[in-house]
Amino acid sequence: MNRFEFGTLVASLREDLRWTQLELAKRSGVDISVISNIERGERRTLLKDNMLVKLADGFHLTSMERMEFLFAACGVTEAEKVRKEEAHKKKYFDPKSFLKETGEHIACFTLPVFITDAFCDILLANNNVLEFYGIPPHLLQGADTIIGGYNEMRYIFAANTNFPDIIDNDTLEEHALINVRYFRRRTLRIRSKPYFAKLLNEFLDNKKYPSFERCWRKILFEDFDDYSLPIKTTDQKNGHSFISTETLFALTPYGEIYLHQLLPSNQKTADRMEKISKKAGEGYQSFALFPDKRKQ
Repeated sequence: MNRFEFGTLVASLREDLRWTQLELAKRSGVDISVISNIERGERRTLLKDNMLVKLADGFHLTSMERMEFLFAACGVTEAEKVRKEEAHKKKYFDPKSFLKETGEHIACFTLPVFITDAFCDILLANNNVLEFYGIPPHLLQGADTIIGGYNEMRYIFAANTNFPDIIDNDTLEEHALINVRYFRRRTLRIRSKPYFAKLLNEFLDNKKYPSFERCWRKILFEDFDDYSLPIKTTDQKNGHSFISTETLFALTPYGEIYLHQLLPSNQKTADRMEKISKKAGEGYQSFALFPDKRKQ
């Protein structure tokens, strides 16, 4: 992102914490005039005096968030991140063909798999993951007309979702916070995009998403770092015990594409996934468009 977009990012992180520029200056050790210049996009040099690290410390970013924050400051755009092909071998990225081919691949996977973009919008999902989560039809109907209709956060936090029904009550809060932290980290570099502002505004509607805002605010003051903790042991009798792994699947001119795979963490869940695979069969569904004009 350019320095103006980075300035928007810094301002959004500060406003999330409901801090003034003076408060951020006190907590980070960066002069208030420098912070003001950064947020206005007038600061050309960001590496001076360890400034970025001081800001990251001030914002209390997790390890993965710091990585995204530091990358965002480098000034490289999404399009520039992807290597340009040699002139005599020009290849153009065709989103429709890419998604069709990817969908055909994940359709054959025997484990639950889905594909997301940088906004955490679900682009594709194979039959197994749809069956595994038992996503209610009413959550999918009309989702293409809603901002974030196919977003992971909508499935977890919408008032009419079945997510709480499949998560143990004792760990529901923990799962909600982990997913919000993941959403914050994944979207950190695209905070300046108009679509993200619309997305966040949608999720902050407490009538539609009763606990999202509370978790969004609470996670700012949590001390744990998901990416520095060991994998926890699981209940061997729980048939819905799994670990969700994320793989950077593709770099495109429109941002990264991620593949998510659910790995069973006990035998009961493994047996359930095997039964689901036989029942659901091969196949996939397409959801959020990519790239959507709303995101440009």
